[in-house]
Amino acid sequence: METKEYLSEERYQQNNAKVKKVGKILLIVGIITLVISFILTFVGFMGAGNSFVNGFNSFVNSSIKESNDIQTAASGIFGNIWLLAIGSFMTTIGFGLTIAGGIVMFIAHRRKIAAYTTQQVMPVAQEGIQKMAPTVANAMGTIGKELAKGIKEGINEADKEKDNN
Repeated sequence: METKEYLSEERYQQNNAKVKKVGKILLIVGIITLVISFILTFVGFMGAGNSFVNGFNSFVNSSIKESNDIQTAASGIFGNIWLLAIGSFMTTIGFGLTIAGGIVMFIAHRRKIAAYTTQQVMPVAQEGIQKMAPTVANAMGTIGKELAKGIKEGINEADKEKDNN
C-alpha cells in the first residue's frame, strides 16, 4: 500500500492552484450574475413604472369597452414585475457567489498573508524577548532556588523520620 505525504511542497502548490482557480471562477460567475441581475432589476423597475403609468392613463382615457388596452397594460406590468423578481433573486445568488469566491481567494492566499504578518511582527517580538529575558531568568533562578530548598527540606524531614523509627 502506498502512503501519501500530505505535507509536501509540491502537493501544496498543486492544491493551492486548484483552490485559486475555483476562487477565480466563483468571483467571475458571481460578478457576471450581479451585473445581469442589476440590469434585469433596473429594466424591470423602469418598465413596471412605465407600464403602470401607461395602463392607468389608458384606463382613465378609454371606455370600459376597450378592455384590450387594460389587458395589455396589465400583462406589461406583470411581465416587468417578473423581470424585477428574477433580477432580485439573481442579485442574491450573485452576491453569494461573489462572497464565496472572495473567501476562497483569501484562503488560497492565507500562507502569504501569514508570512507577511510574521515579517511585520518578528522584529518587535525579538526585541521584547531580548528585553524580557534577564527578568525571566532572574525569576526562574529565584523559583529554582526556592524549589531546591523545598526539596532539601523534604529529604531532611524524611531522613529524620527514618532515623526516629
